[in-house]
Amino acid sequence: MQKERSDDVEIREMKEEDLDQIIAIEKKSFAAPWSEKLFRDTLSFPLSHSFIARKKVDNKVVGYANFYLIKNEVQILNIAVAPEYRKKGYAAKLLEHAITVLRGRKAEEFFLEVREGNADAIRLYKGFGFRKVGRRKRYYSETNEDAFVMYMRVK
Repeated sequence: MQKERSDDVEIREMKEEDLDQIIAIEKKSFAAPWSEKLFRDTLSFPLSHSFIARKKVDNKVVGYANFYLIKNEVQILNIAVAPEYRKKGYAAKLLEHAITVLRGRKAEEFFLEVREGNADAIRLYKGFGFRKVGRRKRYYSETNEDAFVMYMRVK
């Protein structure tokens, strides 16, 4: 069996036709998953930028990411990869693509909240140059877990 690599996927804008696969990933990834309505609302929101990673061979969606771009500031809303496809570089490829696209749309600052206990995500963000700039106490209501606020400036 051939090992999967991040170059086995293509990144493109999210479409409504992707939502069934995205919602399945969302439910496997988060204790308090977004609803289908929230995804639809995000897709139709003019300041929203959403991307998917899908396998080139069978078009299966393996991950997605949602962002808001307001003036020159980006809020990373969520990034998720299906559990069976994690640790293969897909989240990094999604984030790299989004940063490139959003920089082209005049983004200069990126912000996000991440669970204090999500070491893999924190490592990913630090690898891109994000740094911790704050903490939100009990940000995740379903677990009362704190969130780190992370920030990156690009030129």
